[in-house]
Amino acid sequence: MYMTMVRERVKAERPSRHMTYHDLREAFAEAGCVVCRLVANAVDRYLRALLHERVNDPGVRERLRASFGFCREHSWQLQRRGDPLGISILWRDLLSQGVEGDDSSRRPGRRRPQICPACEAAVEAERRYLGTLLDHIQVGELRNEYAASRGLCLPHIRAALAQALPEAKRFLMASESDKLARLSAELAEIIRKNDYRFREEPWGPEKDAWIRATGKLAGEPPGE
Repeated sequence: MYMTMVRERVKAERPSRHMTYHDLREAFAEAGCVVCRLVANAVDRYLRALLHERVNDPGVRERLRASFGFCREHSWQLQRRGDPLGISILWRDLLSQGVEGDDSSRRPGRRRPQICPACEAAVEAERRYLGTLLDHIQVGELRNEYAASRGLCLPHIRAALAQALPEAKRFLMASESDKLARLSAELAEIIRKNDYRFREEPWGPEKDAWIRATGKLAGEPPGE
């Protein structure tokens, strides 16, 4: 009876397996930092929905004016979606503010421009995915899939460790230390095989380690 009560309590306390959890599980089967990829997907969905459904939404227009549009990275990401009409509507509205922004921005004591809306979507997605990862990292399925994956980039590892509970922190540090050691060994193999004495040796899985190391150190490249 007691053990049944304990199991029921643990079940009740275990975080729900919502869509974010399943997104994480699916993403672990792919290469690179899972959080970078999922955040990029979230921003892409935001920009796609903006162009397809919300270019004439007054609230969206007001929000974009408050941030003077998007940051450079997300402005060009939106441009690459190739929607001349939607982008023209948005950009014309922003250009109508003139050099200094709208009237409210010229008042004494005006507030700084708000964060780029796509950056805001990225921050929210990062918070959601990191939080769900830490909620479930001590449970079998996600723990095993994380261990078998390439893990997170170092910026996201540091963010995760800053909020992880002790057991999750120990697992992440041990897992990532092992992944970093393997990646470092692959980089050493690239260096060795560039020595004239070993240049005839065939390349193995280390061939793209220099690219993977860039993603590990700095995060995966932004969405196209």
